[in-house]
Amino acid sequence: MKVSFLNGRIVTDGYFHEDVPYDVSANNLSVCFDGKGGITKYLSVRSGKNYSQRSMFSLYKNGEQIGAYTKKQTKMAGRIQEICLWGDGYRVEMKQFITKEDDAVFVDMTFTTEENTDFTVVYGIGDSWVIPAFSCAFPYKLEQENMRFELDVNVCGEKHIQFVVAYEENQAYCDWLLGAFREKAEEANNEIEDIVFPPSAQTEEEKALYLSALFCSLENYKECGGLKGFVAGCRYLNPLRTYYRDSYWTILPMYAYDISLVKRQVLTLARGIDKDGSCPSAVKQDFSAFWGGHYDSPSFFAMMVYDYVNHSGDKAFLQEEVNGKTILDLCRLVVTKQIERTDETGLLYKEGPYNKLDWADEVNRNGYVTYDEALFYRALTCVERLCKACGKDGSFYGQAAEKVKASINKILWDEEKGYYVNYVDGDFVEDNLSVDTVLVYLFGIADEPRASRMLDAMERLLETKNNHMQQAGDYGVMCVYPFYKRISAAYFRSSQDYEYHNGGNWPYWSAMYAYAKYLAGREYRYPLESWFSYNLERGIFTPVEYFSPCRKSGSTLQAWSGAAAFVFDFIGKPSFFKPIHL
Repeated sequence: MKVSFLNGRIVTDGYFHEDVPYDVSANNLSVCFDGKGGITKYLSVRSGKNYSQRSMFSLYKNGEQIGAYTKKQTKMAGRIQEICLWGDGYRVEMKQFITKEDDAVFVDMTFTTEENTDFTVVYGIGDSWVIPAFSCAFPYKLEQENMRFELDVNVCGEKHIQFVVAYEENQAYCDWLLGAFREKAEEANNEIEDIVFPPSAQTEEEKALYLSALFCSLENYKECGGLKGFVAGCRYLNPLRTYYRDSYWTILPMYAYDISLVKRQVLTLARGIDKDGSCPSAVKQDFSAFWGGHYDSPSFFAMMVYDYVNHSGDKAFLQEEVNGKTILDLCRLVVTKQIERTDETGLLYKEGPYNKLDWADEVNRNGYVTYDEALFYRALTCVERLCKACGKDGSFYGQAAEKVKASINKILWDEEKGYYVNYVDGDFVEDNLSVDTVLVYLFGIADEPRASRMLDAMERLLETKNNHMQQAGDYGVMCVYPFYKRISAAYFRSSQDYEYHNGGNWPYWSAMYAYAKYLAGREYRYPLESWFSYNLERGIFTPVEYFSPCRKSGSTLQAWSGAAAFVFDFIGKPSFFKPIHL
């Protein structure tokens, strides 16, 4: 397939038989269109069930099936996939889309012919045992035993048909949606057309990347009961939950798009904080903990509150109450809980031989972990400024931050290697270079000489176009190199090199590394864009969780991979992490 770009759309040219999988998501459902008129997933947020493992689409012209090698073009953007098929004397256009709030797939087809032609559209439900509600203004046949719908259309010139498919809904609902089809189509289209591309997105490919990344974040926003926030991706709906760390990176594009969604995210996470200030990995729909006691979650909460107030100027938000405590009180509480985990160095100490309680949750990183310490430092400085904004003494947090900063530079910096090591556990040092240590640069922990040497090392070791010691070729930015050397460190997927946390490419880390390079005045387009083009070349059309040339890619439409849009938004502006209103 040939891939190109037009007005933010990803465009492919090929043949009808070729898969063009495209994930879309909304408040109540997630769907994957297959680029052939069918659906490979119809996942309900309410039930967590996948009602359609495969629905098939086929088309007949005058009784003969349209062939596998019929020419096809697809266009993808937002929550829409469009397909165009053509042959001698005919053209068939098919638009599939979902909207933010409706629990259904909308299908709009246009037939154009040079002479009188009979078309038959067959829509099969695959191996699901639940027949969906189906509504079409045009006469159709429903065969429940064969689980398929069939529409016969006679065309002379041009003819349009629309239909609606929905699981967990009734016929009346689908009929109502069909009556509002035009308005729903305009809603889905306007959501894309209303996006204003930042000046930094200059080429057609960059516009497509920006739009893809922005919607990757936006489509993962859910409201279900009291939960109002961003899920981690389409796989994180049963139980429905929102993560402290994932959502921090996911909401970054919302500072330019819709900052009110950031506020809702903070309020949801606030309800998941325990009375002692500890934070789980995620908060479930009923606000109970999902995998408790993580080392990075408390820091992310304090940082998120600070970022929101700093960029909105909404200082009154700090006095809003959740579970009897103000937002400021909660920030102080979670950071105080973090301080309880420190030792005489002022650093967090990850206890136990098997401690996977941060983003690298398939690696036992024990003792002092640069990533966790950098977040802790940032959280302390954020709470200090928030206190001052409310007329309270925050010097205690500022002093603690300075101690953390000094210890990071003393204990975790490797002068010979020229970068901050991954972690130090007693006499053992995991001295590989981890991309998550880029936070040391972004948060101003490293002085200029160290910062420069650190970025030099990342260019040399993590950018695969430069690192010829690794054997997988050029696939963007590795999350760590060399691979973990401690036998007990990595497990499950990460126990293999180039896999998951052990050398895979994580687009959100690539984006944050790109942002650091931009701030440093270095070439940043390679880490920002290479993961996108690499995956498109391999037929992956929505942002993935992680990938490598050696292993199967992680799930698509992974929310925090939307961080690339944030980078485009903040090119040409002061650092996002600098004070504005605080």
